[in-house]
Amino acid sequence: MPECTVVAFHAHPDDESLLDAGTLARLVDAGHRVVLVFATSGDLGDVGDGVLAGDEALADRRRAEARASGAALGAAEVRFLDYRDSGHAPEADGRWGEGSWCSAPLEEATDALVAVLRDLDAALLVADDRNGGYGHPDHLRVHEVAWAASRRSGTPLALATIDREFLAGGVELARGLGLEVPEGFVPDDLTTWYTPHDEITHTVDVAPVLGRRRASMAAHATQSTGAPDTVRTLAVFLALPEEIFALAFSTEWFVMVDEPPAALRDVFTPATS
Repeated sequence: MPECTVVAFHAHPDDESLLDAGTLARLVDAGHRVVLVFATSGDLGDVGDGVLAGDEALADRRRAEARASGAALGAAEVRFLDYRDSGHAPEADGRWGEGSWCSAPLEEATDALVAVLRDLDAALLVADDRNGGYGHPDHLRVHEVAWAASRRSGTPLALATIDREFLAGGVELARGLGLEVPEGFVPDDLTTWYTPHDEITHTVDVAPVLGRRRASMAAHATQSTGAPDTVRTLAVFLALPEEIFALAFSTEWFVMVDEPPAALRDVFTPATS
């Protein structure tokens, strides 16, 4: 089977572990080349006291964590576009911080991603869905730039997402099993999060590589440790009992904007209603 190069494009280190890490591991096992590309180093992420050593910069640690995640998945390479993390909102004057991902002109950011896709001769681009997952501005920008870059370069596009109904049901199941679901972990109204079940076009069974998906999550230690007044999503997931973790993370979901190359179709299963 001919080897294809798949580019997984995300805003921050750890985004891949929550959305498509298992799929990337399966693609590697099927003989394909996977390259992780991050728009930023996640330099504005929350981090608990004492996690960083001395004068260690969060950006440097998160780059190292991204490479550790990539190694766990078998990725051939990890690249960064070198924009700064935008944070959750613009500054008081309504502008995004200088050098941030959200402040970059669309044309400039698209040029940067197109250059990567052409350099790698990418056969598939994986990026965030139209809602930016849970609506983070950097994720929304990743979707916008990925869409533009795929159209210009001719690279087929797959949107990594979560089945919205599965997410809502999973939260209720967790509560029913007596597991603690932190207040504010997910909103009561999920209509602007991820993707409705009926819009999912493909799924991937990642049960065979679940250990590597978990290792990808665990690689991002700065994002799974305590920070004041925050709920650490990765910490919640990594603390799940093994059987519940398997229920929650053995499937990954996609919206295929374009037909993937034939060599990749064995990994992606058409969704059923």
